[in-house]
Amino acid sequence: MTARRILIAMHDFARGGTERIAIGLAAGWAEAGRDVTILCGNIDGGLRDMVSAQVKVVSLQPPVRRGFLSRLRLAREMGKQLALLKPDVIFLPGNFHALLAGGLGAADRGIKIALKISNPPVPKGVPFANRIFQGITDAVDGFAAMNSGLARQLHAMLPGRNIVTLHDPVYVKSGLPSPRGGGSRHILWIGRLEAQKDPKLALQVIAAMKGPTHLTMLGDGSLRDQVSREISAMGLSQKVTMAGYVPEIESHLAAADALLITSRYEGGPAVAVEALAHGVPVVSTDCSFLLNDLITEPLAGRIVTSRAPQAMAFALAEVCASERAPDTLRALAAPFDPQACAHAYLDWLDGLVRHG
Repeated sequence: MTARRILIAMHDFARGGTERIAIGLAAGWAEAGRDVTILCGNIDGGLRDMVSAQVKVVSLQPPVRRGFLSRLRLAREMGKQLALLKPDVIFLPGNFHALLAGGLGAADRGIKIALKISNPPVPKGVPFANRIFQGITDAVDGFAAMNSGLARQLHAMLPGRNIVTLHDPVYVKSGLPSPRGGGSRHILWIGRLEAQKDPKLALQVIAAMKGPTHLTMLGDGSLRDQVSREISAMGLSQKVTMAGYVPEIESHLAAADALLITSRYEGGPAVAVEALAHGVPVVSTDCSFLLNDLITEPLAGRIVTSRAPQAMAFALAEVCASERAPDTLRALAAPFDPQACAHAYLDWLDGLVRHG
């Protein structure tokens, strides 16, 4: 018995990491011969065109759009579709969609529900958060943590539940870094210009660097104007380029001496895997359990436990001065190969269907 019919429940096609990963996994599962359907509240968000032609998309009518308590209404309306779609398993692609579990489970208790945990399951310091999460996910049959640290947290919160560690696929175009010159160090920063990513810290790190250093920032967001003003105020106009959203990052990685990550928290920064796959080391804040699974060789970079700009600047200078070892770095990224990840998920989903 296998998970022959897989239903992915998503609110919409927002340009988020969990949605992108779900779309990629759907394609891999469909290529493996499974019947895959994405059931969504609406097709807004911009990623609809990324869905494989082998994957069916069913959008609720009338649409259910994001808003206050919209996920509870979404679960109720999605539950009405289960008798028609007849899935063997429902895949919820991230923490945001955990609120769908109760409603979908109540609609048909015979269907297995799998939830991917893409961020720490509960915020720190919130009273009764563990108990609330346990209640929300009571209908979930299995949890897939995207790194070992999240899996440890889940095991502590949910003893006896089906919990596995499964990597997210990272889609990497082949390429090698450009030859490194002896002049300015080229540092790359990639992310949304939002508070979570702390772009101001990236500017402070560059300001603390000694010697010629240039930072290229890829991405856009609500802090764009504020970051632009900070660059001027800090006198970094000649040292920082804000490139905005770009359709591909490979050419930028090829020219980089290091990738800088300054996030406050991350589920799993895929850009770190992409950088290593291109032979580019990573210097990052201690923002994600995944980094500890990934940066296991000194030549791969540094995880800096202090958010002090000087500490990060020291680590960045040290990494830029180190020998480049692209083969070693690419090997660290190999477990995130999309085909391998898709098949690992299928093995797990099959086990849920067979054994619960």
